[in-house]
Amino acid sequence: MQLKDRVFIVTGASSGIGLSTATALARRGAKVALLARSTDTLQELARQLPGSLPVTADMTRFDQVRSAVRAVHEHYGRIDALINNAGRSYAAAVEEIDPQLFDEIFHLNVLGPIVAMQAVIPVMRSQGGGSIVNINSGTAFMAIPEYSVYGASKRALLGFSLTARAELEKDRIVVSEIYPYITATNFGRNRMGRPAGGGPSTNYAEGDRPEFVAGLVLQALEEGQAQYFANERLRKLAGVGT
Repeated sequence: MQLKDRVFIVTGASSGIGLSTATALARRGAKVALLARSTDTLQELARQLPGSLPVTADMTRFDQVRSAVRAVHEHYGRIDALINNAGRSYAAAVEEIDPQLFDEIFHLNVLGPIVAMQAVIPVMRSQGGGSIVNINSGTAFMAIPEYSVYGASKRALLGFSLTARAELEKDRIVVSEIYPYITATNFGRNRMGRPAGGGPSTNYAEGDRPEFVAGLVLQALEEGQAQYFANERLRKLAGVGT
C-alpha cells in the first residue's frame, strides 16, 4: 500500500508505539486519525501532525469505537487502514485473577480491535480494499507466570487476525500482525494487577525503541505479509521459518 495521502486510523495514538506510528505515517504524507482516551493529548498531537484528526474514544466502549470510525469516514471520505494498537497488560497468579479485570483486559485487547475491524471492513470493501494491522505480543507464544490473562488475550487476537486475513482476502483487505519484543514505553507502568514480588524484573527503558516497532507497522502496510517479528527469537517461538 502507498502511504502518502492515504487515511489511517491509529488506536492508542497518544503514547508509545501508537504515537510513534502516527508520527511516522504523518512524516510519509499520510492522513492520520488519532484515537485514544486522552482528549488534550490528542489535540496537542494533532497540532503537530498536519492533516491529522483527533478522535477521543475508549476502546472498551464499543459504541465509542463505532462512532469514532464513522467520524473518521465522514471527515476524510475514506479509510485505507486501521492500526489496532491500544492495549494493556494485567499481571496476577491464576488463583488471584480478578474476573472484572479479566473482562476489562479482553474488552480492550481483543473485543475492541474486533469491533474496530467490523466497523472499517464495509468501508474498505466498498473502496475495493484496505489494510488492517494488529499489534500483538511475543507473549502470545509464551507461558509467563502471572501473565496468563495478557498472554491469553494476545493468543485470542492472533487467532482472530489469521482467520480474518483468510476471510477478507477476497475483498482485497489485508490483515497483518506485529509482534514487538520488550519496548521502551509506559507499558510496564500502566500494567493492571499487582504480581507477587512486583512481577518480572523487566527494564522496559532498555527495550526496543517504539520507533523501531513503528517501522515494522509501516513495513506491514507497504508489504502486506501476515506476521512481522521484532527479532528472530520471537519468529522461532512462533514456529515461522526464516
